[in-house]
Amino acid sequence: MRVILYVFLFFISFGSIAQQTESVDFLKGQVDVNINAKEREVEGEVKYTFEILQDVKFVYIDAQKMKIERVLLDGNKANFEYDEKKLIIKSSFKANSNHSINIRYSTTPNKALYFVKDYQDNHQIWTQGQGKYTSNWLPSFDDMNEKVEFDLTIDYRKGYEVITNGKLLKTESVNDSIQRWEYDMKHPMSSYLVAMAIGKYDKVVETSSSGIPLEMYFYPEEKDKFESTYRHSKRMFDFLEKEIGFPFPWQNYKQVPVKDFLYAGMENTGTTIFSDAFVVDETAFLDRNYINVNAHELAHQWFGDLVTATEGTHHWLQEGFATYYALLVEKEIFGEEYFLYKLYESAEQLTELSKTQNATSLLDPKASSLTFYQRGAWALYALRDLLGETSFKITIHNYLEKYKFQNVTTDDFIGVAEEVSGKNLTEFKKLWLENIKFPSQEALDLLTKSTFIKDYLSLAQERTQPIAGKWSTLAKALNFPVNDYIGQEVVYQLSGKTTPEVIALYDKAFETNNIFVRQAIASTLSTIPKDLQEQYESLLKDASYATIEPALYHLWANFPEKREEYLETTKDIVGFSDKNVRVLWLVLALSTQDYQIDNHQKFYNELSGYTAPKYHFSTRENAFSYLESLQAFSDQSLVHLIDGATHHNWRFRNACRKILDKLLKDEKYKKKYVVLKDELPKNQQKFILKKLTP
Repeated sequence: MRVILYVFLFFISFGSIAQQTESVDFLKGQVDVNINAKEREVEGEVKYTFEILQDVKFVYIDAQKMKIERVLLDGNKANFEYDEKKLIIKSSFKANSNHSINIRYSTTPNKALYFVKDYQDNHQIWTQGQGKYTSNWLPSFDDMNEKVEFDLTIDYRKGYEVITNGKLLKTESVNDSIQRWEYDMKHPMSSYLVAMAIGKYDKVVETSSSGIPLEMYFYPEEKDKFESTYRHSKRMFDFLEKEIGFPFPWQNYKQVPVKDFLYAGMENTGTTIFSDAFVVDETAFLDRNYINVNAHELAHQWFGDLVTATEGTHHWLQEGFATYYALLVEKEIFGEEYFLYKLYESAEQLTELSKTQNATSLLDPKASSLTFYQRGAWALYALRDLLGETSFKITIHNYLEKYKFQNVTTDDFIGVAEEVSGKNLTEFKKLWLENIKFPSQEALDLLTKSTFIKDYLSLAQERTQPIAGKWSTLAKALNFPVNDYIGQEVVYQLSGKTTPEVIALYDKAFETNNIFVRQAIASTLSTIPKDLQEQYESLLKDASYATIEPALYHLWANFPEKREEYLETTKDIVGFSDKNVRVLWLVLALSTQDYQIDNHQKFYNELSGYTAPKYHFSTRENAFSYLESLQAFSDQSLVHLIDGATHHNWRFRNACRKILDKLLKDEKYKKKYVVLKDELPKNQQKFILKKLTP
């Protein structure tokens, strides 16, 4: 009874916790932290200054599973409670008064701050706050509506680069081994946008047309990939400033690639952290470049960082806007047909989603990423058409000006649009934002204002027709200069058939020398007729890793007598960051009985070695997948599989667990893991023991 009464009284006393921003305004956070990579530990102190807006008996700060060593209120020992989630400071706070809280703490976070080793076995540390997780390494605020000016000072080992939000004011030596980096911010932001990246980096600094420093970091050993990775970065920055019509709101803009990141990129304020899978060479740029992610995270600096949604219901104000403006950047770089085709693709996906039980409106906080991102972008595309170019741009400017450094709702944005345009947008809101069903016909009407889309859709309508009835139409579509998307559509309609009339069309498709048309052939024509062998072999010379990988496999499978020749042709090609071509090559070399027999053990060791933690998780996943198909796991790769099954990247972790579950159905592998478990770290031992225990 006493426990129940205590819980009841707790909620009476602290029941208004969720509404703290109505009564308290945290203004500034001075953060001083020391990072210990070996122990995966953060030790630090944060000082918050804040203003009381209404009389309250407590304030709180989110802090997940920390050791709270000291709390001072206005310089004196504070009366506080801590439940490993929230730090509650109790006092008689009066309206219109100002205060400070100092918190000294330490923690070994299990999320939001990640400790990895880079490809040279150096420590690399990076954050991913995404929504509300920064409180796992820094006492802060899980509520996006609490915006604070954060200034960070970070101590770490000499010889590394430490990058965080704001302008670097100075660095100084603490002792023989530790360096201090002091950064300054000028404006407030939500806690989830506080970021840190530590590693071995070099950088190139360019200056935007408006004078903003653009700091682009890279691994010293991959300097040759800098240009192809960051291509068009200054151009897109200048374009977005002009297109958005509102100055970049932060002191500088930094971009940092990291290993094994959880997503493609994250738009931390003034400091984008992105997956180093987008660090590409000249060939990979064609198929897997950083352009879209670069533009998307940059657009977030206005839409998400400058103005932030109040809650999940309005998430599209961040993701939809960033997706739309990234598309505009790609339009600027790759052309209008690229832009329109991407809109068409997303409209098709959204139309299909509308037919499922997972369909939601754009204003549903549980909507899918496809809805928030792509339908959000479509809503803006439709709104621009409805308002007209001038009114749309004025709307965007006024919206950002009115709500800068604040939190917003959809009605806030719509209100500005109505005020600028003089239009009643009730029907627009119902159709594009509130309807569960995607407005496919209205989207089609907008797209078919383009001759290109009309031509593409006219060809797409032929998909159900027999080749004989559309041969001349397909042949005409392949005439020089072939359109990238129409040419690919022709190849997809050939469906891998090998009749004489289809072979003639494939001949013409090969002769276009269009890299995307040839890529479509490589991925769809798996049974290669003798008449096309020579043309198909030429795909191995294309400057596209996405072409070479399927082409190599299909040629190897179709023409056993030439396997050694194909392997010799491609033996020095690595491919993307996941080593897609090299890993396939090793599997095919091992599966080619007479090819370099003396080196088969060497090939196997290399393939098995790619499962090791020192490689990117995508490389490891490729290697695990092939080893599973070969049923050729070594003891070391089995150990690496457990490491993967407990990895911080959930996509990779789930892929490893799926393979592991299949292996454990085999008594042979169960017995191996009983022996191998003793080699594992404690957390991995605990994991595999659960798997082995019935």
